[in-house]
Formats: sequence, structure tokens, C-alpha cells
Amino acid sequence: LQQRWIFGSAGPVCAAPRTSRRERFSGREWPYRSQRSLALSFNQSPGAVSKPIYPTRSPVMREMIVLRVARERTSMATRGQKSKRAGTFTISPGNDVNGELTLARARTSLYLEDKEFFHPIGISYIKGVLRDLTKVSLMECITTSGPGSGSRGNERYHFAEIFPHFVVFGQHHIAPEEKSIAKIHFVIDDAMTLFYDFDAFGSLIDARPFIDQIVSAQIEQIARHYPMDRQIATGPDPQILYFTGKREIFSAETVIGTISASHNPSHSLGGPTGVQVENKIVITIAPKDEIVFEEAIARTLIMVAYFGLLVGRPQRVLELYLRTTPESDMQMPLRVYWSMPPKRRPSHEKRNPHPADVRLDAVRQPEMFSRVLANWLERHQEWRDARQRFFDSFAKQRRYPIDRLTASANMFDILPNSAVPSKVELPANLKAAKSRARRIFRTLPPESGTRECTGRSRPSGKKQSEAKGELSSKESH
Repeated sequence: LQQRWIFGSAGPVCAAPRTSRRERFSGREWPYRSQRSLALSFNQSPGAVSKPIYPTRSPVMREMIVLRVARERTSMATRGQKSKRAGTFTISPGNDVNGELTLARARTSLYLEDKEFFHPIGISYIKGVLRDLTKVSLMECITTSGPGSGSRGNERYHFAEIFPHFVVFGQHHIAPEEKSIAKIHFVIDDAMTLFYDFDAFGSLIDARPFIDQIVSAQIEQIARHYPMDRQIATGPDPQILYFTGKREIFSAETVIGTISASHNPSHSLGGPTGVQVENKIVITIAPKDEIVFEEAIARTLIMVAYFGLLVGRPQRVLELYLRTTPESDMQMPLRVYWSMPPKRRPSHEKRNPHPADVRLDAVRQPEMFSRVLANWLERHQEWRDARQRFFDSFAKQRRYPIDRLTASANMFDILPNSAVPSKVELPANLKAAKSRARRIFRTLPPESGTRECTGRSRPSGKKQSEAKGELSSKESH
């Protein structure tokens, strides 16, 4: 009675009796069940099971399944406002120290304590192993407190506190200088608005003509995979929810790699409580060659800024995962906890962007979307400084301080020469007319009405000096 049937678009999967949450997150439940546990769920010998749990699926679908399971297995670490994880951390070769890692965004910290003296200042990379055997790699670390010491009686201990900008969780460590990152997956908060694929999911208006055919096909698939006599009764008011199966929204070849966005739906197991389908849109960067961690973060920031420009407001990074080489189909990606990720001011949350306001349509015009993205990235290295000025001002949204106006002017000053029209030489007759006009205006006295010609009055006294200063400032810009 405790057995549950999982009905997928590619065939049914039988799950064993319900397990505890600890067992689910330790990898002993669907879809990473061992042969032995799967065989025991059917009261068979372990060697009798020869069929894979998943039928053949597309690479994109397998990748999205692994990402979804990775989120489920690691969500316990970041649930709530603050999370504490104890473990052992290596601050230098052969020097392991006990510590407690606290995940709290800008207040994230690693507290280290040991009976022997240790010196963490100047160490930017620390690796460790948590109590549940999860490997963690702490990147861009800064020592915020210590090293210090304390005592109680005749016993003495030493401690320090460190702030990591990034904490990478996974099945293995990753070093900052290691060129092993093959793919970057991330989720932004306005992805549903940016990639508004309305027809990807839906419900059938009238399911009565089709329900018997679907149920019959499901019974046949069950019998083909597992020899069990199972009947499914239908009624007069059926409902059919669907996902079209088209996962990839767009894909573009760019100078920083292949950029793509894909649907990543997940569904409940069904039963008397009902069935629910939820979706997340995952953006992927696949560099042409493996890159280091710092470069992966830099490319992520470029794409987050670009997508925020299309949506109309800066984006928050909700999830970030890394895939390293060598890569296998079911290898769990590394999850990145970003202590100080890109964010928006709470005052900018009053009005959410609308799909009609998005500047490019990746769903209906994927070719144009890909072409514009590729061209934008192609000249980003040359335009980077000017664009950074723009995005700094863009982050202020509806706030317009004086510094924003100055930064906007400087943004155009530092554009490369290729961004503006080349200098055009005037013909000889125009040059001569220009020189004669200058000589004529210079011979006129100030009181002869030249202000009507130039369109500018001549203030006097203090106002005149202020006007000259303002004019020279404008001319410099």
C-alpha cells in the first residue's frame, strides 16, 4: 500500500516505500535509487532488475533533472534567514581546524577554533568537509576577526572569524586557479517575464474525448515495464494538464560561449492530494573552453546585467550552479552560495515588469534575440567601462542624484572611438566661409547686438562669473 507510482512523460517509474527526509536528501530515493533498493521494492532479487529507472531522454532534459535534484538535496542548507553548518576546514596543507559556517548573506562567516595556534590572515581560499560529508570551497576570503585566543583554567584555544564572498557546495572541491568549469547555470527573478512562453504549459479545455486514450496508453506502458495488472478508472469530468516538451527557449553562439535558456519543470507525484506542475527557467553559459571560478562569476554578472537591461530593472540571482569536467550525465553540479549577490532596493519592488515591456522577444523571435545578444557581447570588452557607468546609474532606477547626471555625461566621454562617427573633413569652400565668419564676428563690438546672433544674453557681475563657469563645464562635457 505504501508503493507510489510516478507517471512521467516518457514512462512510469515505481518508487519504493516512503522514506524519511534524511534518506531523501542523502540520495537513497528517486531518482538516484540503487538497484538493490529498487529490486526490494518489487520483492525481487537485486540482480533481477536490468531496466533503467529513466527511459532514454534528451541531454537537455537529463541536465535539467540533475539540476532539480541538486536543488532538492541542497535546499536544506539555505532554508531560513540563517543557516549554520559545522565541519573541518583546511587553512594550509596538513593544518585542519574545526569550524562553523554561518550562511547569512552579507553576514556570512566562518568561525574557526583550535587548540593549536593558526594564522588565517592572507588566506583567500579555504576548503572543508561538513559533518554530512559535503565538500565546501570558500572563495575570496577575508579575515574579519582574529586570530585571537582564550583560556579556561589550564586549557587554551585559538580562534578567528572569516568572511567568504562565495561558498561552493558539492561532491568535490574546486580551487580558484583550477580551469575546470564547463557550464554555468543560474536563475534570475524576472526570468518568467523575460522569457514569457505562455503556451509551454496549459490545460485541455475539454479532456473527455482524449482521457480514455491516454489512460490506455499509460496502462500499456506500465505493463511493458513492470508485469503488474493495474487498471485506472476514468470518469465524466477528466482534466489533462500538459507541458509541450519544448525545453529550450533560445540558444546563441557568442564570444563567451553558448548562451541558452530552458524550461525546467517539476511535478508532484500525484495521488489523492492532486498533481502540481511548477517551472523554473534556467539560463546556461557553456564556455568554449574550461574557465576558472573568477571568470565564471564575471561572465554571470555580464549576462545578469544584460537581461536586467532587457527587463527594465536590475536582476537578483536566485540560484547559481557550476558544472565541472569530467562531466557525466548524472553528476551533481556544484551549488554556489553568493554572500553579496546583485540585488535591488526594496523601493523598486512596487511595480513588477510586464512581458509587453521587454525590449526583445526570445520566445517568438529567438533568431533575432540570439543575434542581438551575440553582437552585444562581441563589443562588450571595448565598451565595458562606458557600460559599467550606465549600469551603475541604471541600478539607481528612479533616484536621480547629481552624481548620476555626471556619470551619464562621463559615460559618453569614455566611449571608444569606434562608437562615434569618424571625423568628417569639411570641403575647402566651407572651411573658407567658416574662417571669414569668425573674422567678421571678432571685429564687431560687444554692444552691437551680437547676443541676438548667438542667442545668448550677457549677464553681469556675480551671475556672469557663474554663467561662465557653468558654460565651461557644459563645454567640457
